[in-house]
Amino acid sequence: MKKSLLLMLLLFALAALPVCAEDAAEVTVSVPALPQELQNRTVLVSLGSSPADTDAVLVALSGLNGYTETVTLTPADYYCTAAFQYDALGDYPLCETNQTVFLHAEAGGRYDLTYALSGAGWYETATGQQRYYTPLPTETPPSGYQAGTAQIGVYLTVPSGFSQPVVAYLQNLYTGDIYELNLYDANDMAAAMPQAVSGKYAYLSARVAGDTAGRYQIESEQAVLLAGDGVDFHLTVTDTEQPNRTMQTPSRGQVSQEQPKPSESVPESDSQSVKEPTRVKKPLPAAAEILPLLAAGGGLFSVRRKRRRQRPQG
Repeated sequence: MKKSLLLMLLLFALAALPVCAEDAAEVTVSVPALPQELQNRTVLVSLGSSPADTDAVLVALSGLNGYTETVTLTPADYYCTAAFQYDALGDYPLCETNQTVFLHAEAGGRYDLTYALSGAGWYETATGQQRYYTPLPTETPPSGYQAGTAQIGVYLTVPSGFSQPVVAYLQNLYTGDIYELNLYDANDMAAAMPQAVSGKYAYLSARVAGDTAGRYQIESEQAVLLAGDGVDFHLTVTDTEQPNRTMQTPSRGQVSQEQPKPSESVPESDSQSVKEPTRVKKPLPAAAEILPLLAAGGGLFSVRRKRRRQRPQG
């Protein structure tokens, strides 16, 4: 009787042991090359039995793991997809470089899934236009202008407790380049692009990621700024459902009930003339939103503060 009981216990113990490496499949997923604007966004890779598999293995790729992760899977056939967080509309489509959608994983096998941006999102492909902004006509630089490197930034005044990611779009009116800046709780709602081209910058638009109902409105204190070696745009996010919420500027550590006062616009140079609209040179393929796939990415960069004069906060 004792021997039978010991044998049963041994069998249960063996059944509880993890699958040996020889009996499992090893899959490495990675996104090795992303534009600078997207390098702090989280990518989620789903490995499941079908697109609707609620028990699929989700692999989070971000700057924390260098956008690469290796997982051990039970041998089976897997349906593989990847998407950026907060990209439910598919503006930043990702595709496996070898066109792998279905992976047949065998025991002891080792497999690589490498994802990259696969072109423009479906909205731009269908309409030929950007979803979130309309590019402005470029302008002729003033006499003596020489393109150099400048830091452009954005910082937010938001309702107290606001934590949704915000995406802002700025355009260099001399070159036509458009920059996307991502702002999060993690970067105190402030972000910068340190390797932008110097020139005259215009605020195009900003959006709260995932705000499909249009609850939040965003306004810029400045319409245009001249970037010598660094400028920052100040945006205010208003909650239309609760407009009396206390406002705060996380990157400045200030709280106020007042709205910011608009600053003076940049005067036009006598030597500048407006050209006809030209095709915009973009640092990334246009895009939108695929699965509302969780996982907060970190912030892009911190806004440089030492060259800023204090403005009234709102």
